[in-house]
Amino acid sequence: MKYQGYGKGEQLTNDEARVSEYVATMRRAMSDSAYALPEASLRLPFDEVLLKKSHALAAKLAGSKLSYILDIGIGGSNLGAKALYEATAGTLDAHTPFAPKMLFADTCAPELLADITEILVSEVAEKEEIIIVIASKSGTTTETILNASVLVSALEQKLGSLAERIVCITDENSPLWQVGTAQGFHLLPVPKMVGGRYSVFSPAGVFPLLCAGVDAEALFRGAKSVIDNSIESGAESDAYKLAQDMLVWHDKGAVIFDFFAFHPELESVGKWYRQLFAESIGKATTVDGAPTTHRMVPTVSIGSTDLHSVEQMNLANPTLSARLLIRAHAPHWEHQFLAEDIVFAPLAPGVVSRAPCEVIDAIYAGVVESYHTHHVPFAEITLTDLDPEALGELLQFFMCTVMHLANLLRINAFDQPNVEAYKEAVRRILGGEKGGGETTDN
Repeated sequence: MKYQGYGKGEQLTNDEARVSEYVATMRRAMSDSAYALPEASLRLPFDEVLLKKSHALAAKLAGSKLSYILDIGIGGSNLGAKALYEATAGTLDAHTPFAPKMLFADTCAPELLADITEILVSEVAEKEEIIIVIASKSGTTTETILNASVLVSALEQKLGSLAERIVCITDENSPLWQVGTAQGFHLLPVPKMVGGRYSVFSPAGVFPLLCAGVDAEALFRGAKSVIDNSIESGAESDAYKLAQDMLVWHDKGAVIFDFFAFHPELESVGKWYRQLFAESIGKATTVDGAPTTHRMVPTVSIGSTDLHSVEQMNLANPTLSARLLIRAHAPHWEHQFLAEDIVFAPLAPGVVSRAPCEVIDAIYAGVVESYHTHHVPFAEITLTDLDPEALGELLQFFMCTVMHLANLLRINAFDQPNVEAYKEAVRRILGGEKGGGETTDN
């Protein structure tokens, strides 16, 4: 992965002592098998014990008959798995031989539940054809518990008890863990200090991906390389450079920080980035209790689709947003198709006898040129491919960037106190008990 930032204004003055101190904290978190620090997620790609637990259970459950993995969760508990699955399987996985297929019950919309139920009840004939993952950090997430209740009941009416096909992924000793223990479900832990939005390399992300055939070791190689670079290079690491660039752009007026991927397969990665950034950076107070002054909003765009929907605003207001341009390139894409027909191709100048990769290259180059011309702050993040190792790099890169950015802003990147407001209101409206003030997301 390669990072190159562009923008307006001077670089911030490095506080070398502060950066060095935080890098030392990151190093301790990476090495701490007890997962005691807020940055505990940095340990996950190095945790062979936890990876082996996921591998062993996947090997036990994901046999040759497996057709569907039903992933029931929301937010940080399943968005990472969804992001990586869609990036590797493609946006049209339902229409390809890619198998087994993952279905994500990530909202309790009746239409979605009805569609999932219809698919599974009609297509799953044996228990061995399905694995049900129930992922909830707290073990009490309203949407997840409702979906588990509805979908498991519907499937058991056809297949009988599915206890041996259910995997609960949650904090040890959470209410879901206790129910899973009593019911004989399989259990995998998420380390307590690892919040949902940082949990993609925990069993919450890794286990369902292993069942789907994704190379978790490659994911971890990519993640490890970024962590090693962040720790060894400190203020010279790409993750720190992006964090600093973001602050420079913000000081010059940028409010929107857009994940702009030129691959539709990365849309859910963008949504994962959006949650990571919004919950980590969107804080009302600093660690000292003072009101925050920054206003930084993460968004997601897909090129070239969204060039036709939002680019007018971006170029007309060049200081409003900063763009993170994300591209991957692989040689095997170059031989795809040619625009050679005599009816349509002549309608667009320059398209005749061009391959799609040539056209998207031209569009991307045009975007870069226009950003330079209009002085839009932006960065380029270039991946070698859309493979697990490169994707592991990308996700870990953003996690390290957000940690550095929060440190520079003097805010807590690992809590989300305001999210509890709506959760407590929901529990009150439904007649449930008030929550216990949980500080881990989803």
